[in-house]
Amino acid sequence: MKSVRLAVLAFILAVAASPALLSAQIVQERLDMGVLERIQHEGLENSHMDSLAGHLMDVIGPRLTGSSAIKRGNEWAAAMFEKWGLANITIEAWDSAFGRGWEQVSYSGRIVEPFTQQLNATLQAWSGSTQGTVTCPVVMMDVKDTTDFAKYDGQVRGACILAGTPQEIGPEFQDRTRRFDADTLLARMGPPSDEPARPRYTPEQIAEWRAQRALRRAGMRWIRTQGATAVLFPSGWTYGILRTGGHPDGRTARDSVYNPIPALLVSHEQFGILHRNALRGVPTRLELTIENRFLDDRNSYNVLAEIPGTDLADEVVMVGAHFDSWHSGTGATDNGSGSVAMMEAMRILKALDLPMRRTVRIGLWSGEEQGLIGSRTYVRMHEDELDKISAYFNIDNGTGRLRGIWNQSNPSVNEIFEQILAPLRDLGVLGVRSGNTGGTDHLAFDAVGVPGFNYIQDPIEYGFRTHHSNADTYERLMLDDLRQAATVVAWTVYTVANRDEMMPRKPAPEPPQAGGGR
Repeated sequence: MKSVRLAVLAFILAVAASPALLSAQIVQERLDMGVLERIQHEGLENSHMDSLAGHLMDVIGPRLTGSSAIKRGNEWAAAMFEKWGLANITIEAWDSAFGRGWEQVSYSGRIVEPFTQQLNATLQAWSGSTQGTVTCPVVMMDVKDTTDFAKYDGQVRGACILAGTPQEIGPEFQDRTRRFDADTLLARMGPPSDEPARPRYTPEQIAEWRAQRALRRAGMRWIRTQGATAVLFPSGWTYGILRTGGHPDGRTARDSVYNPIPALLVSHEQFGILHRNALRGVPTRLELTIENRFLDDRNSYNVLAEIPGTDLADEVVMVGAHFDSWHSGTGATDNGSGSVAMMEAMRILKALDLPMRRTVRIGLWSGEEQGLIGSRTYVRMHEDELDKISAYFNIDNGTGRLRGIWNQSNPSVNEIFEQILAPLRDLGVLGVRSGNTGGTDHLAFDAVGVPGFNYIQDPIEYGFRTHHSNADTYERLMLDDLRQAATVVAWTVYTVANRDEMMPRKPAPEPPQAGGGR
C-alpha cells in the first residue's frame, strides 16, 4: 500500500511540475484551472458558511418534517436564494398524505421513587400529551409474542411501561475513526469488482426485523386499549446521548385523529436503573408533564432554485441535501451541514458569475428521515424532466470534509470523476470508490435511472455521537471542513455542467424472462 501512496504522490508532483502532463490529463474534461482557483478563493476565503450554519441551527433550530420550524427554514432558504440572484425559486408542496405536523411544547420528567432525580429523556416525534402532571408506576412487560399480552390485562392502566431491554454498552477502550487516512482511502478506491454486491441484510435478518416490527405495533395497539400513561424506550447510545426518532406507531401516529400515547426515549443509564429495579421488584415511580401539539397543514415541502444555463439550459445538473431533521438536537450534522454546504456551493457559483452550459438546480428535501419521501416524490412529480437531468450530487454523512465520491456501481463515470477530482488532491480529495452507498436522497434519483451520487466524507463523530441525537448541534460542526465541501461541490458541478455530454447512465436492467421470477 505504501507503493500505491507513493505512486499517487509522484503523480501529483509530476502534474504540478509539468504543464504538458497536466494538459494530457484534462483533454477530455477540459478542466479550467483558472476557474478552479477562483472557486477555491471564493469558497475558502470569502465563505458564508458560518453565518448560514449559525442561522439554520441556532435560529431556526430542529426541522422535523411538517413542523413550523422547517417551514420557517424553507422561507429562509428561499430568501437567501433570492438575495443571491438565483432563479425559479419554489417552495413546492409534495404530499398532503404525509400526515399531521407535530412539535414539542414542553416536557419535564423525574424519578420520584426509589429516589428523586431528573429523568433524562426526550419525546419520540408524534407523541401525544399527558393530562397535566401525572405520576405513574414503572412496569416491565416480558412479551415474546402476542399471546403474552393476556397475562398483563388490567395491570398497566396508568403505568409507564418499559419497552425493550437496554443494550450492554461497555467503556470505550479504543479510539474511533474520525478522519480517513490516505492508506484507508486508497485501499477502498480502485476498479470495480466483478463480484455482485452482497446484500446488507440476510433474508433471515429481514424476516426477524419484520416480525419484531409487527409485534411492536401490536403491542402499541394493546397498550392503548389498556390505558397506560407512557411507553419508555432505551437510547441506543450511552453517556447521556439520546438518539431519537419517530413514534413506534409509525405513520399511524401522523395519520390518526387520536392522541398517541407519549413515547419517551430515556438515556441508556437511567433506563438501566428503571429496568434493573423492575427485575428486583423494587417499586419505581415517575412524574411526567408532557405537552405537544399537532399542526393542521398536512402538506410538506421541498425548496428548489436554479442558476440558468446557456446553450444547454434545458439540461440540468442537480445538487441536494435533506433539510429535515429529528427534533432532539438542532439537526446540525444530519443534515444541516449538507444543506448549508450545497447552499454555499450555489452561492459560490452565482457570486463568480461563472458561465455554465447546463442549468444548475438545488433541491432541499423534507421527509428524508421518514424514508426519502420528499426526494422520491420529487422525481415522480417531475418524471417528464428526468431524461434531461445529467447528474444529481448529494451530501448527507455529517460534517467531515469530502474525500471522494461513490460511483454508485456505475463504472462508466470512474474516469470522468478521476479527472475532475484530481486537481482537488491538495484539499484531501483522493478519488472514486466503486460500489453503492445508501440511506439518503441520491437513491431516489438512482432508482429512476438518473445518475445519483453521494460524496465520501470523513466520519468525525457522526456514527457514534451526533446522528439523530440531542448532541447534534452547532458545536459539532467543522466549519473548515464544510468550506472545503462547498468548494469541492462547486467545482464538480461547474465541470459537469460544462461537459459536452451528459453523465453516462447505467444500462437499463434487463426485463425478467417469461415465466421467471414473481
